Amino acid sequence: MGGGQEGGTQSGEKEMTDQLLDNLRTPAQIAERITASPGIHLTDRTVWEKARRLGIAKKVGRSMLISIDDVPKLLQQEKERHVPISKANALEILRRHRKKQENAKQESK
Repeated sequence: MGGGQEGGTQSGEKEMTDQLLDNLRTPAQIAERITASPGIHLTDRTVWEKARRLGIAKKVGRSMLISIDDVPKLLQQEKERHVPISKANALEILRRHRKKQENAKQESK
């Protein structure tokens, strides 16, 4: 009796796993599909970085996979654009911050 139910459960789990895996894509696959549209060029690195920022990437070993259900999120414009800070800019920001702190200390005396 129990053997028939086990087989059905295993079959159902396999179907769910297969469906889940069928819905996952690599950043390269997503970039290739989007780039197929006229006037759009997108690299897999760009897809990878945005998926990480949005928290929609799934890591399996060293590979990153993204659900096809999350692809529309990748296509939405981000509210704030992440701009990397160069060493020179970082030093300038630090100097300005320290100067503000020094000025605040001198004014409080």
